[in-house]
Amino acid sequence: MKKFLLFLLSFIFMLQFGLLVAHAETNIVAQDVVAMQTAADGSFFDEVGNLFTGNRPTKIDEEVYLGGYPLGITLDGDGVTVIGLNEFVNQDGKLCCPALTAGIAINDVIVELNGRKIYGSSKLTEIANASKGNPLPVKFLRDGKIQESTITPQKDLTAGQYRLGLWTRDSSSGIGTLTYVRKNLNFGSLGHPICDPQGNTVNCSNGGVFNCSIDGIEKGKKGAAGELKGSFCFDERTGNIYTNNKFGAFGTFNSLPQFCAKTIAVADVSEVRPGKALIYCTLDDNVRKSYEIEIVKATPQSSRDDKGMVIHVTDKELLEKTGGIVQGMSGSPIVQNGKLVGAVTHVFVNDPTRGYGIYAKWMLTN
Repeated sequence: MKKFLLFLLSFIFMLQFGLLVAHAETNIVAQDVVAMQTAADGSFFDEVGNLFTGNRPTKIDEEVYLGGYPLGITLDGDGVTVIGLNEFVNQDGKLCCPALTAGIAINDVIVELNGRKIYGSSKLTEIANASKGNPLPVKFLRDGKIQESTITPQKDLTAGQYRLGLWTRDSSSGIGTLTYVRKNLNFGSLGHPICDPQGNTVNCSNGGVFNCSIDGIEKGKKGAAGELKGSFCFDERTGNIYTNNKFGAFGTFNSLPQFCAKTIAVADVSEVRPGKALIYCTLDDNVRKSYEIEIVKATPQSSRDDKGMVIHVTDKELLEKTGGIVQGMSGSPIVQNGKLVGAVTHVFVNDPTRGYGIYAKWMLTN
């Protein structure tokens, strides 16, 4: 038995020595400074564990288009809430508000228009514009009770489209950052789920993504998370959301976005190391830029999970503008050694310069 254990230890030592030599040779050829940390970060024990668990690095051959651009995101639910009524000039040159005429009020929830279930604001706009001014039956909830009426869309003299004269809010909507786009037009964003006010993941029956612009920044500080403030138009829908889960919001673009010109390789979890990296995001100048960060911790994960990395923002320009990580930056891609390694997901409330990241591999295997 002793001889067997000595043989096993000798074998493991020789295997590890061979791995270290291979890493060193790779470092000389590729000039990859991070690879030299392998011997010092506990990888010996990782390799020993891998011998018994069978957990070996999985090569990812797929390349994707890098994100870093803001998205307006909606998840459709049961009806849309009326948050405002507005008058506009119709084609006869008169002020009108069809919703007000129909008896609709703020806080009503529109659940059906022209016999069709309403799951999102974009569907409401679509049906109204297709009406060509014909009266439409409408159902809405008020104080929990269903109400029925008829609404007649009017043509907006300025916009040239038929409108209802109301502003609505979807069950869930907000701003996030695109992480990647695949060659088949599928995309991943956020790196975490969209949740309701109670913290529950919103079930996604359908959803949309829209062109978005960043209008301002609320700087983060200790004890209070900052925020990217932006706006998007429901007339500029660019794709659909089909899944909202622990690893992000995923969907498909209608066509390949204009910024998709060059692809980037995706790193395996085993390739991510503590050290320098970049995040890509868009701030109030509406230009995507890269900013320096440090990956403080890269947790070994052999199965899908979130919060795989701890990151620290070190870029002076980003710190000056945002104070670190703010709401709306979720999904910002993290790049290390020329590969997509993950996405920003959460901020530490007591230290906005630090936060969590999810490995890109887990988003791609969603």
